[in-house]
Amino acid sequence: MMGEIKSFTKDRLLQMFYAVYEKDAKKVIQSLVDLGALQPTGDMSSVRRSIQYFLDRILNQKPDQEATLSAIGEDLFAIAVDQPFRFPSTFTFVLRAFSTLEGIGYTLNPDFSFAKVAAPYAQELLDMRDSQRNGSSIVEEIQRQANDAREAAISMPYKIQRIDEFIQQLDAGDIKLRVRVLEAERAARRASVMQMATIHMVLGSTLLNVGVTLTAQGMENYSTVSYIGAGLFAILFVRAMRRVQKLDKFEKQI
Repeated sequence: MMGEIKSFTKDRLLQMFYAVYEKDAKKVIQSLVDLGALQPTGDMSSVRRSIQYFLDRILNQKPDQEATLSAIGEDLFAIAVDQPFRFPSTFTFVLRAFSTLEGIGYTLNPDFSFAKVAAPYAQELLDMRDSQRNGSSIVEEIQRQANDAREAAISMPYKIQRIDEFIQQLDAGDIKLRVRVLEAERAARRASVMQMATIHMVLGSTLLNVGVTLTAQGMENYSTVSYIGAGLFAILFVRAMRRVQKLDKFEKQI
């Protein structure tokens, strides 16, 4: 079995590489959307801030987890809840090939670094882009920026009118603003986990009592089933309490 990267995917990957090099979060997000790795949601600000944070610190060899959580902890929580990222099937065999090559490299050389091997090729891509930026491309870029500025100036009155209409709709109550409170979402999630833990504890205690009663009456087979059920609910209760502890720890770090 083998996979193939289509030309469209290659172009988008190349654009994302240049966007990462330029540390442009908006271009990276657009490339991820075009590749199908990111599903646009109603609020992409959390994704944009998180990507920009990692782009600004992409050269750090040893990132600080506490500093990361304190800086973008709420954004990471919002991303974990919304789950906008996807894994395209196109990259399944590609990642498998990379992992195989990396494993072979580590086997032959313990000091093998995939980044060091790929660095000359990345530099070649950057040099190729710079070589294509000749005089005509610079003139075209200036013309494009001039056209963008002209279109922005022409559309300015229309944008002001739209803002005025929006304010009027707010005053009339035709539009309602919804504010996302991440603290309330975290509290609701913790309460939901605690509720499930309480249910598991009650059910487990009930089955334990039933098992003791059945044992006293000499019904060993039924009591064994009851004890097994109580043990399963006890495991679920412990798992739920561990999730609560993780949520509390995450809450303290942000």
